[in-house]
Amino acid sequence: MDRPASYELALLEFLYRAPVAMLQTDADGRIQLLTPRAAQLLLPLAGADRLDNLFDVLEPTLPSLRAEVTAFDAPHGTVFEGRRVTLRLPGTPPRDQVLALGLLKIDEDRLAAWLVDVTSDEHERLALAEHLALATEAAGIGTFELRFDGAAPLHFNAQSFRLFGHPDLGDARAVVRETMSSAEIRRLAAWLEPLRDGRESETVEFGIQLPDGQPRRLAAKGRLRRGCAGGGKAVVGVIWDVTGQRQAEAADEARRVAERASRAKSEFLSRLGHEIRTPLNAIVGFAQMLQRGAVVPLAPEHRQAVAHIADAGRHLERLIADLTDLSLIEAGTVRLNSTAIDLRSVVDEVLHEAQSTASARRVQLRCELPDGRLQVLADGTRLRQVLANLVSNAIKYNRLDGEVAVAVRLEAGHWRIAVADTGLGMSEAQRAALFEPFNRLGREASGIPGTGIGLVLTRELVEAMGGTLEVDSEPGRGSEFWFALPAAAGAVAPPAPPRALVSRPDLRGRVLAVEDNPVNAVLLQSFFAWRPGVELVIAVSAAEALALARETPPDLLLLDLFLPDRPGLDLLRELRDSEGLSTPCIVVSASAMPADVEAARDAGIDLYLTKPLDVDRLLHAVDTLLGAIA
Repeated sequence: MDRPASYELALLEFLYRAPVAMLQTDADGRIQLLTPRAAQLLLPLAGADRLDNLFDVLEPTLPSLRAEVTAFDAPHGTVFEGRRVTLRLPGTPPRDQVLALGLLKIDEDRLAAWLVDVTSDEHERLALAEHLALATEAAGIGTFELRFDGAAPLHFNAQSFRLFGHPDLGDARAVVRETMSSAEIRRLAAWLEPLRDGRESETVEFGIQLPDGQPRRLAAKGRLRRGCAGGGKAVVGVIWDVTGQRQAEAADEARRVAERASRAKSEFLSRLGHEIRTPLNAIVGFAQMLQRGAVVPLAPEHRQAVAHIADAGRHLERLIADLTDLSLIEAGTVRLNSTAIDLRSVVDEVLHEAQSTASARRVQLRCELPDGRLQVLADGTRLRQVLANLVSNAIKYNRLDGEVAVAVRLEAGHWRIAVADTGLGMSEAQRAALFEPFNRLGREASGIPGTGIGLVLTRELVEAMGGTLEVDSEPGRGSEFWFALPAAAGAVAPPAPPRALVSRPDLRGRVLAVEDNPVNAVLLQSFFAWRPGVELVIAVSAAEALALARETPPDLLLLDLFLPDRPGLDLLRELRDSEGLSTPCIVVSASAMPADVEAARDAGIDLYLTKPLDVDRLLHAVDTLLGAIA
């Protein structure tokens, strides 16, 4: 029978020695029992040598505790919600002590209380809170607390005030009303509803306008916090600025839209160029043959008419090429291959091609070249294009019986290349708008053909090769355009093909041309009439070409990229990989897009020629490749 009593004594001894302060009071807080630890904690606060009432001791920190306990209507054995009590202990200097308080309602007349010293835990919590505040401030993150009771329900930290453009703090509610529209406030209120009920809510974004009128975009994330003083609830959360992120995303999307538009434009220009170059090949090609007397001898007046046809065709070809190149430059996809170029041959070729146009306008062409070899470091194709554009403009905007001079001289390791004319000249205002796309400087009604993009493209190409296009001009006295490119040492690129169209009955070989356009097929036959010893076989599809090549392997393949039944390069790969055909290949295509040219070169072709074809260039390549085989 004494066993239970011994357990009770052991329990009492444990409570007496435990580090937890234990008390028993009546319903009014008058102390009936207390442990030594309770006396140690509370006596310094009593102001006397004895403790009479727990509520009196704690009243400076918890003034409403007595009323709350009295109003606490709960069954016996219920624990009253805990509190943290900060006590100011006397001494020099005074120090704070933080206690965790708990109350148990034993019966109507008795309360059990316990106190635990959590000062060190509280200091750690405060230190952690300071570190968190520092981290959020450094990261630009604000915090907020929205209480659902009391007179001041919304609280911001300093960083939140800064995010709303109020670094001097103030009333958080007034700041929100000042910076947010009513629609945004209503949207935030709807976002808070599920949080208030303890449910989850996604991150919300909202717009504000700072006091200086600058729009910003903020984001917030929150959750419900229970256990507030007085048993209330609050939504706590963080706020951060997402303006830069959204602007970057908008810029990325704008860039993607621009890239899609650029690709669409490039594809359109590619298709447009292909559709125009194909019939243009027949126009320019047959005009060349008529000019050379290869079809029928022409009277002088007929030859002049054919020259006009050829010039118009070449003008249209340059227009398509300029539009395509300008699109590629805008997209940043122009690729240059800088090598040592024979500048003399480039100048001769450009002036030769411009001679018929100059003669029609009674303009004299002249060149001033120093003796010796002129080697320049440049992309040969683009250099010819730049010089041809400058010479063409100098002829178009010249006067009758005027002159165009191409002059080259060496300056500080660079070749200075200048094109001067004796034409209209330009005013200072016209020079200022010279390189604006599609701006013809008021000469739209002059009757001189043009689009206003030639000089823009020319300047871009010169700069891509490392030079700068300069201009000197005076109204009524003509203009001079010039640029400089580095002089090159080393081997010079092969000279341009000869310009004379002569018959070669000695040349032998079998040429398989894959061309599905009947008119262009007839044009090829006209070209090869100047090579009577060469057998020309024409296939209108990849399947027919494959059958002909299997029957009698050709010595040279002329290949169009776009065939009705399959891509031309697929045919080439099958001929080489499956049939073991090592025949040299010249691509003859209406596409001038760099991607198509590069794909053809990767496939191992020997030459890429763009329609409209230059008869001299094509036959020179045929002579070279068939001559090498022979």
